[in-house]
Amino acid sequence: MTPFTDSELTEVGREAARAAWEGGLTVLKDGAFVPIPLVAEPAVYPRAALEALAAEARAILSGSVKLARALLAGGDARDRAALLGPFEGLEREAMERLLSEAPCPAVLARVDFLPVEGGGPPRALELNATIPAMSGYSDLAAHAWLRAAARVRGLPPRVGEDLVAAAGSNMENLRVALCAFYEARGGTRARPSIAVVSRPADSQTGELGLLVRHLRHLGHEAEHLTPEACDPRRWDVLYRHVWAHNTPPGAPFAEALRHPARFVLANPVNGMLEAKALFARLSEAGEDRALADRAGLDEAERAAAARLPFTRRLDAALAPRLLAERERWVLKRSWDYGGKSVHLGAVLSDEAWRAAVEAALADGRGGGFVAQALVVTSRSPATRITPEGAAHAPLYRDVSTYCGLGPSAPGGSVVRAAASPVVNILGGGGVAPVLPEDVLAQLG
Repeated sequence: MTPFTDSELTEVGREAARAAWEGGLTVLKDGAFVPIPLVAEPAVYPRAALEALAAEARAILSGSVKLARALLAGGDARDRAALLGPFEGLEREAMERLLSEAPCPAVLARVDFLPVEGGGPPRALELNATIPAMSGYSDLAAHAWLRAAARVRGLPPRVGEDLVAAAGSNMENLRVALCAFYEARGGTRARPSIAVVSRPADSQTGELGLLVRHLRHLGHEAEHLTPEACDPRRWDVLYRHVWAHNTPPGAPFAEALRHPARFVLANPVNGMLEAKALFARLSEAGEDRALADRAGLDEAERAAAARLPFTRRLDAALAPRLLAERERWVLKRSWDYGGKSVHLGAVLSDEAWRAAVEAALADGRGGGFVAQALVVTSRSPATRITPEGAAHAPLYRDVSTYCGLGPSAPGGSVVRAAASPVVNILGGGGVAPVLPEDVLAQLG
């Protein structure tokens, strides 16, 4: 709940959306920048809940790294196939050095959680370690909303800025994490130079531009570069926002991917960490003490693994259970992203679900499929602001929380909303501001 009437909330949303779009809340699609819709209703959490999500995310990440190391050293053939099989060329070459040479496998990562219908802590659905994006998007949404809300309340601009400062910044958390990693690697400059590297015409160019402006504002030399234009020896810190398979093997930046120990690279090539088969094995370790012991999981990591939704690698032994309990299961390809290759039994007919399960069993690409117990969530009222106007309809929301294994853990969250329970910002939804409860209370 917010201290605004429906009409005031729509006014806040419209004003915030305009400011956020001007700042870079856009996606590059078919050669044009398209505004990402803003949800006017903020996602409000007590600070303790946000801190708990950050701690849970970090435990999932650290447990995943330990488990990946154990499975590559002594897992079965299917483990190795799922962790390394989906990758080839430069991507595989670089990733084979991840656990032996990279000083930190993930300076920044993001765990996607889903709120549970009826209450209780959100449940983790997957780990993103390759491009854990949206720190800029989340700042744009929250900060634009707070400034607009203060104005609608009739408060002076300085109050809006005070609220923004109190809410915090995910981009600043990222900057601090990069600088702490640089210092831990022996760097001595107070403001190291930072290259933000992405493929040409990256879909999140607006967000990356915002990040570069933030870095420059705080005294860093910073540029948004492509792999072909980035000489890694020229920069103190390299922030990778590009898939290795989108990096030409002969590009200068490829040198950093091949030799992560020589450069302050965040992140090294680490796609295996977000393989859903690894997430499934971590879920298994929550029940299998021997597997958890082999990986060397600590108590926090074991507890986080035990709280994951039941997730397993799909095989013939599990298939009958999926077919008998269609509405309770989700199928996901182990190596995929963007909500692709996800099948929800609850929205499919018996025939369509059977076909999906049978096809998944026969499809070993990308490490095959995993089956995950459905986390039942619910839609909440939402006012979705687009350039065409405001639309009122209930939407599903997730909450994605940042973490990392460097000396400074980023923390912070972003919330996406969508018409489908497979939440994606372009799936009929958008980005919702994330606000600490005490910050919103100051507007009351």
